[in-house]
Amino acid sequence: MSVRRPLAASVSTFASTFVCVAVLALCAPMASFAQAPPAASAAPAAPSATAPAEPSASPGKVTEQDFIPSVYTYEVGGRRDPFRSLLVRNPSDKDRVRPPGLAGVMVDELDLQGTIKIKQGWVAMMRGPDNKSHLIRKGTTLFDGEVVEVSATEVTFRQNVNDPTNPKPFREVVKALTLQKKS
Repeated sequence: MSVRRPLAASVSTFASTFVCVAVLALCAPMASFAQAPPAASAAPAAPSATAPAEPSASPGKVTEQDFIPSVYTYEVGGRRDPFRSLLVRNPSDKDRVRPPGLAGVMVDELDLQGTIKIKQGWVAMMRGPDNKSHLIRKGTTLFDGEVVEVSATEVTFRQNVNDPTNPKPFREVVKALTLQKKS
């Protein structure tokens, strides 16, 4: 045992010395990549006759001008405004003034009453919140969405939603016909 300890100690000392030399050898060339101090301006402004002459500042001396912050401007470059909330995409639908007619009706307020087949395709009969019937086709714009498709038994809407957790700013809403028994 006593023979192995000096050998282990010498190997350990050799390894630590080798690591230190390797680190120093690798770091020495990187000193040339260090940031150079800012170059002095080529033509310094001439002091005016009324202003007192400032003492020449040595390169390591801190002056009052070092404490004056530089002007920073934010370049938008297609990015979002960092000061706008991510939780609010657009104003609440309840706060907006609704236009009259079908353009002021929300998708959730409509009930499908029936569908009609015409030459151009299907037309849906929808009942609004005011208990009036409206005929809608594909592409009809509502207050919070639009009609994507009208088929024989259902109408598909694309409803705009204000949900910051949802990656899509809309959702698909399908309203289907329900069969009613005659009494």
